Amino acid sequence: MMRIERITNGIVLDHIKAGVGIEILKLFPTELLRTKIDYASYVDSPSMHVKDIIKIENVDVNPATLLKLALLSPSITISIIRNGHVQSKMTPEIPPLVEGVLTCTNPKCITLLESYLSSRFHVSWNADGRIRKQCAYCEHIIR
Repeated sequence: MMRIERITNGIVLDHIKAGVGIEILKLFPTELLRTKIDYASYVDSPSMHVKDIIKIENVDVNPATLLKLALLSPSITISIIRNGHVQSKMTPEIPPLVEGVLTCTNPKCITLLESYLSSRFHVSWNADGRIRKQCAYCEHIIR
């Protein structure tokens, strides 16, 4: 049985969609990740069947990163750990319009050609429960 150690100060990212944890780790600057990290993928979960979980020692998250985390895995919960105890726990909310966070993957999108334009995406939910991100400029849907 695998055991993930407790952390004294830092963050715990839980209820991550299985397999998405690696993408979430890429959101953090490399210099911040030169610390203790526990990462488990496809862990059994009663509520999600399987999930990923990440614990990062001595790191905090900013609001922009919270939004990116929620866009990658809408079910994610973030626990802030201080002195070995959960100081706060949150589930970030996804607004219907997201600006400057995502990048359109359509090579013909105006946001890739005109650097002064900030990306803008309409966010909604598909009938199957998956998140839908559509560029406000070219209407391209990113996955």
